[in-house]
Amino acid sequence: MLLAIDTSTSNIGIAVYDGNSIIGEANWLSLNRHTVILAASVKNLFDTVDTDISKLRGIAVAMGPGSFTSLRVGLSFAKGMALGLDIPVIGVPTLDILAAAQPINGLPLCAVLQAGRTKLAAAFYNPSKDKWAESLPVSVYTTESLCEAITEPTTVCGELTVDMRTYFRRNNKNIRMASPAMCLRRAGFLAEIAWARLEKGDYPPPNTLSPIYLHTKEPISQ
Repeated sequence: MLLAIDTSTSNIGIAVYDGNSIIGEANWLSLNRHTVILAASVKNLFDTVDTDISKLRGIAVAMGPGSFTSLRVGLSFAKGMALGLDIPVIGVPTLDILAAAQPINGLPLCAVLQAGRTKLAAAFYNPSKDKWAESLPVSVYTTESLCEAITEPTTVCGELTVDMRTYFRRNNKNIRMASPAMCLRRAGFLAEIAWARLEKGDYPPPNTLSPIYLHTKEPISQ
């Protein structure tokens, strides 16, 4: 089994995956309570699915971008748990988790996270062999500069506020916004990505993993 943990932003997700099915998953909004709630939530999930932590073969953790403190909470918890169980930790970029949930529909994709102070972290993807391949690496934008950067029909998913949706709708007909349900960053997709890498042995030593942070003072402008 594999435990997936995503504490990148105020949206937290955890999931347990057995290589065939997501046997337990929880995703919720937690404002500044990551440290307090994460361990208890993981224990509750294992109790709910009636399985034991000792059966884990690996732990997946979202690497960011995201909040400095939030990412540290998830990565520290994953490393500590993995050390105690002597199992690997597989780090996955957070925006890749959002992308994995989106259907391949012939359009490019832009995945978005809130980066604080009205800034956005966004990465662009193109379909490749029935999967999403990053075409432009993650960068920091404002709502306005991201809107201007999208010059062809593109699906946009992720942490889209009401104001962002309204602005995009009014100012760029190329933007196809995913529904709120499709914008949820699910730990189940993190688990699937990490499981494939676990099976291949494709992961570095835990002590080499560090969160992905972005400088948000100077977002991209058009």
